[in-house]
Amino acid sequence: MNIPNILIVEDNQANFAVLDYLLRAHGFHVLAAGNGREALDVLAREPVDLVLCDMQMPVMDGYEFARCTRANPRYARLPLLAVTASSMAGDRTRVLAAGFDDYFSKPIDPETFVDAMEHHLPPALRRAR
Repeated sequence: MNIPNILIVEDNQANFAVLDYLLRAHGFHVLAAGNGREALDVLAREPVDLVLCDMQMPVMDGYEFARCTRANPRYARLPLLAVTASSMAGDRTRVLAAGFDDYFSKPIDPETFVDAMEHHLPPALRRAR
C-alpha cells in the first residue's frame, strides 16, 4: 500500500501539532510548510497527494497559495483543503472560489476529520476499512 504524502501548511505550531499527530496516528506521511511560499517550494521538490492549508498566514496566505497552485497545470487536480478559523458567513464560499476543494473550520473534530479529509484522496491511497 502506498502511504499518502499530506502537506500541512500552517504557521501556528499548536494547530500544526494537532494535525500532524492525527495524520501520523492514522498512518499518513506528513510534510510541513509555515506559509504558502514554503508550500510552493515543498510542492516543487516533493510528491504531495493532498494539501491541508490554513488561510491566514504571513508571507503568502492560503488564498494566494491556492491561486498559484491552481495556475500551474501540474497541480490542477491536487486536492486542496482549507483548515481555517474563519467561519463568518461567506467564508466557505470565498475559500471554495479561491480553488480549494473543501473547507474545515477550526477547531477540527478529531473523530471525523481524517475520514472527511481522506475522501479527497484517490481510492488507491485511502486506508483499508
